[in-house]
Amino acid sequence: MENIKQAQRQRYTEAFDFLLDGDHELVVYGVLKKLHITKTNPYYDDMVQEGRIAFINKYLQALNAGKPEKEILPFIYQGVKWALLDYLRKQLTTVEHVQVPEDNVDPLAELIDPLHTVENIDTGVLIRRLGTVCTKQQMQYMILAFEWGLTVTEIANQLNVTRPTVYQLRKAVIKKIGKLF
Repeated sequence: MENIKQAQRQRYTEAFDFLLDGDHELVVYGVLKKLHITKTNPYYDDMVQEGRIAFINKYLQALNAGKPEKEILPFIYQGVKWALLDYLRKQLTTVEHVQVPEDNVDPLAELIDPLHTVENIDTGVLIRRLGTVCTKQQMQYMILAFEWGLTVTEIANQLNVTRPTVYQLRKAVIKKIGKLF
């Protein structure tokens, strides 16, 4: 067990040495530049560290996969890019979910009254106008489909008709809407 830990530690040391050897660390900075992450970004330092960790992990994966030497750096670059994109996505998701309420705003005033939205008013006007030109069954179809949100099968069951009849009702309503506008 101790030999396994020793070998693993040796591989990580080798990966870290490869990162610091020559200009390999520029891969991390190149990915940051490609992602338009500058030093002014509040996550910059964290992303540099995350990029280094991803570099080391991808280097070890490349060795384990037996990648040829010329394919190792492109493989690492792509892995660092994916890791940093994932890190950025997680950070932005966390920030987006945090909302600080303002003290002078009544939270209940911001709630939408579902009966007085523009959508409902427009729908009501449309249904009233269609009521003058549609049959009773077509009106029943519109109420079941648009207000209740039922499926074709559910509408057919409610109206005691077949599914093709429901499709015919839909087609007739659409045609009448077209004539109104």
